[in-house]
Amino acid sequence: MLMLLPLNKKYSVRIKLFLLTTALLAVLWYVFVPKPDITQSTTYSTAFYDSSGKLLRLNLATDDRYRLWTPIEKIPLSVQQATLLYEDQYFYQHIGIDFIALTKAFYTSYIKRSRRVGASTITMQVARLRFGMNTHVVLGKIEQIFRALQIERHYNKKQILEAYFNLAPYGSNIEGIGAASLIYFKKPAFELNLPESLLLSLVPQNPSKRNPIKQSAKAILLDARQTLFSRWLEDHPSDKNWSATMQLPISVHSSSELPFEAPHFINNLQIEFPHLKPAEYKTTIDLSLQKLLERHGKSYIKRREREGITNTSAILLNYETMEIVAELGSVDFFNNTISGQVNGTRAKRSPGSTLKPFIYALAIDEGLIHPLSLVKDAPKRFGGYTPENYDQQFLGPISATDSLVLSRNVPAVNLMYRLKKVGLYDLLVAADIKKLQPKEFYGLALALGGNEVTMLELVKLYAVLANLGMYQNEIILQQEPERDLKNNTKKRLLSPEAAYLTLQMLSKNNAVDEISFQQQSRKTYPVYWKTGTSFAFRDAWSVGIVGPYVLATWVGNFSGEGHPSFIGRQAAAPLFFEIIRSLESYGLIKDDIKRGGLNIEKVDICSTTGDLPNVHCPKTQKGLFIPGKSPIKISDVHREIFIDKASGSRACRFDESTTTKAIYEFWPSDLIRLFKQAGIVKRQPPAYLASCAINDTSTLGSAPTITSPSNLISYTVRASKLTQESLPFTATTDTDSSALYWFVNNSFVGKVERDTAFFWQPKIGVFEVKVVDNLGRSSSTTLRVKLVQ
Repeated sequence: MLMLLPLNKKYSVRIKLFLLTTALLAVLWYVFVPKPDITQSTTYSTAFYDSSGKLLRLNLATDDRYRLWTPIEKIPLSVQQATLLYEDQYFYQHIGIDFIALTKAFYTSYIKRSRRVGASTITMQVARLRFGMNTHVVLGKIEQIFRALQIERHYNKKQILEAYFNLAPYGSNIEGIGAASLIYFKKPAFELNLPESLLLSLVPQNPSKRNPIKQSAKAILLDARQTLFSRWLEDHPSDKNWSATMQLPISVHSSSELPFEAPHFINNLQIEFPHLKPAEYKTTIDLSLQKLLERHGKSYIKRREREGITNTSAILLNYETMEIVAELGSVDFFNNTISGQVNGTRAKRSPGSTLKPFIYALAIDEGLIHPLSLVKDAPKRFGGYTPENYDQQFLGPISATDSLVLSRNVPAVNLMYRLKKVGLYDLLVAADIKKLQPKEFYGLALALGGNEVTMLELVKLYAVLANLGMYQNEIILQQEPERDLKNNTKKRLLSPEAAYLTLQMLSKNNAVDEISFQQQSRKTYPVYWKTGTSFAFRDAWSVGIVGPYVLATWVGNFSGEGHPSFIGRQAAAPLFFEIIRSLESYGLIKDDIKRGGLNIEKVDICSTTGDLPNVHCPKTQKGLFIPGKSPIKISDVHREIFIDKASGSRACRFDESTTTKAIYEFWPSDLIRLFKQAGIVKRQPPAYLASCAINDTSTLGSAPTITSPSNLISYTVRASKLTQESLPFTATTDTDSSALYWFVNNSFVGKVERDTAFFWQPKIGVFEVKVVDNLGRSSSTTLRVKLVQ
């Protein structure tokens, strides 16, 4: 025995040294252990809400779990207190480990071996969830303890509790209180009531056995909740009024019932913001308006499917805020037959005539027209381009407003041709229309929809009119973390006056499919709208402004296949007005566009001519124009002439005894010709008395206006064809002219009847070309002819 004492002493020293070293290492580990990431090492779901907080979609995290990050401030105290009461009563007192509970658990599990007890604190559960440890074995449990100490070393209790509520399993593939609340109760966590809070606090202990959607788990949960509620009342006796509710059967929803609203909008949002961090986002969508668009779209297609109309898209933009409040990409997202997952609001399509209002707005801005100006709807050739109207007819001289409302092609192309300062192409570039070809690619066909735009780009253009000339990008998220703020600044594309006058022109476009009482109702709110039909009937459009909204509807096929039914006014406009009437019935159309502070005046306009009335104009109407810009002149069409009482001919001077006065319309000869083509007969003034001298007639009326040749052009002829070339001389004349006499350098070269071209064989040089009508009125121009080889 004496020989053993030194040995025992030796081992005793070693043991003490080992324990001291272990303790020292433990202290050093605790002091210098690095801070672990307990929340962001995993991935989370993204939730999208409408503008009022209704859930639109909850995406899975990358590991196919529903896990929505929820800050502790949005987790109600009832959930926190119930969870601690059930899972870890001494959470705020221990250092991450409950040694008493752990000792009891060890004794029960490994000494007594009666049943396995975990004794894990909230901190230990966070460690297990974060690091994925197997805590059913001793080494796993030891690691869990050390990890819990590590977490407590670097995080406060509030942060640890927050981590637990975002990582805890709540059944199936649902983790975290935020996702569990949204899925099971269709509400955010901060709205959970006491029965719901107690129920969810029970699930993480055994998420498989206590999965709320399992029928077998509901009885277990009901009993467990009742037991927990009894314990709860010990500290919260005032909550006894929940007793009856606690007895009710458990009713929850499953993840299969999650909403999938505004699918095209949400899909596009995720494309537009590809690096959007997983979180909760409030969009600009108004779910009630979204449902309205979907309901009308489905109903409309169902009614007209037999006509070949099988798909539609629509978008509703609040131009005051530039927020997209509803978006219908297709009538059925899940219908593969119509390629339903294609988003028609973001697809490039031909706009047809829907861009015409901007040609008129630019023409107003440049001082070429005002709303009541006369424009010519007549055949016209622009180089190699000869536009035609949809009905292949011509209406002759009509007002600019009627030309726009009736969507006449030739006047629109002619106005676009005359634009010199800012053209339609320039406007489209300034409005950020994407994927435009070079300007030369389109030519004048741009006026009739020769380019392509998306529905969103189109409504943003109409928002320019509604916002009186100001352009701004759309908004789809109420918080836009990735959008460069400079890209959303306002920029002026049109003057406020031009935008406003264009709107007034569009308001004259009558609604379709209205019955009498609807017409009376709609008089209280104007609709500024336009239709469009693309080439080969591929796209039917209706777009316009009403109340605070810009609305667009489209009918067509995503395949690009045309159909005779795809006509804007017949296919897209009825749906357009159905939606407007619903908006009106809900009281959403209240305000109109304000014109305060605009440099616009209302004056009397001669109804016939579109100019200021002279004393002989028989009828006037109120018209708007921009002082200093609009082409306003006093009309000279209506003139007083003297009629010889005896012969009925026109006298050259007034004699009270032999003449009487009469009012006639004196139109230029080209307009007289257009009136005839349109079937409008104008009363012609009688010819002068034979006794009237040329000196008398040459001072009355208007001189001819030479339309060809132009002094702005240098004409060229080929040397090899000099003798074969001919140059047309044409002029418009006053109504009373009947013949034209042409002179080159004061030498008479020929006579023709009015409205007839004279062809002159050109020579090289600079010439003065003069025309004189049969009444002695004349005008002249300069002609330049060059020789080319």
